[in-house]
Amino acid sequence: MARTLPRSTETTAWRRQVAIAAVFAFGGVLIHAAGPLVPVPLAAVGLGAGVLGASFMLAWAADAGEAVFSGGLVLAAVALVGVLPEFVIEVHFAYVQQAELVTANLTGATRLLLTCAVGLPLLVTLQGRRAGRDDEPIELAEPRRLELAVLLVSAVFAVQVVVRGSLTVVDGVVLLTLYLLYARRVQGTPDEEPAVVGVAAGLMSLPPQYRRPAVAGLLLTAAGVVLLIANPFAHALLDTGTMLGMDPYLLIQSVVPAATEAPEMVVVAVLVVNRRPAQGLALLLAASVSQWTLGMGALPIAYLAGGGGVALPLAGREQVELGFTTALTFFVVAALASLRPARVDAVLIAVVFVIQLLYPTSFTRFAAGFVLLVFAIDLLVARRRQFRPMFRALRSAKNPST
Repeated sequence: MARTLPRSTETTAWRRQVAIAAVFAFGGVLIHAAGPLVPVPLAAVGLGAGVLGASFMLAWAADAGEAVFSGGLVLAAVALVGVLPEFVIEVHFAYVQQAELVTANLTGATRLLLTCAVGLPLLVTLQGRRAGRDDEPIELAEPRRLELAVLLVSAVFAVQVVVRGSLTVVDGVVLLTLYLLYARRVQGTPDEEPAVVGVAAGLMSLPPQYRRPAVAGLLLTAAGVVLLIANPFAHALLDTGTMLGMDPYLLIQSVVPAATEAPEMVVVAVLVVNRRPAQGLALLLAASVSQWTLGMGALPIAYLAGGGGVALPLAGREQVELGFTTALTFFVVAALASLRPARVDAVLIAVVFVIQLLYPTSFTRFAAGFVLLVFAIDLLVARRRQFRPMFRALRSAKNPST
């Protein structure tokens, strides 16, 4: 039988976690303030730790904020906060006209989130075996068809972007509109118990008069740190990679998402340990939707605002990278269409993800995308009856199962 920690111990634990994250975050601010006095490699590490600390603070505030606040506008703001570190970096590269790096963080973060979503049954199985039990298969709630529908529409829309080789302002407006539609629909889904655990649960345990100020303060502080040091971190990382002879695109695509998505991964792991994997999977899907709509939609607008044209050009490599991410999204939607992720799908996507990560060539990405697309088409055809409830969730704010 699991032991329950005394309330005083639990209170001390979550406050200690916030304090540690704050130390890392403000350490990053100090390194940024020191400027050229800090060697570039050391600055990259320090700023990265700062972004990581601020990202954890954002994740905790977002989780608690979903339960503390209400209303469509607040929910949209909370979702934006969750992807703020990646959003700032992606928009910055578009604004300063570094078109060759624009899709790097976007595709890297989206792949990581979606791969973990489908691969979650493997983590659940591992956790169950360590605990000496056989956990029930994961089953998503009916309202999560909404995220699957948005991901499917985004992937279909992305096909013409890949083929055309450019991301236009019109594309951006369409994707941002899709996000607004999603934010409105998710407000109307049936009530579900918020997945607040760990620090978020600690914030919720505060007296009612202190909850909103505490969540808002944590959110604004962390957002300020991210806005201040996220871009310097990306540039320090690029400079360090150049010094070491590494590919800048791969650095931004792999290292930055690993840091900025760490809070979501930790929350998902905690949910799995607490035998709530379906809510962890829902968190990954919601973050992926924000990347596909908010993240991608803002890029051409930022490119135009920075002095570029109405269309952000995508080079051949970027078309392959975005194409692979699109194929992976199709596979994820197909694998989760039944709302019951299978271990065989988890193994397949995990193997493909690891191979393309170890051999990051355009050919590997193209081949991996082709393999996932073939399986996705097969699954989508077999599960074609799931399309109707999926799109019903997108058209109506009511429970798609009714």
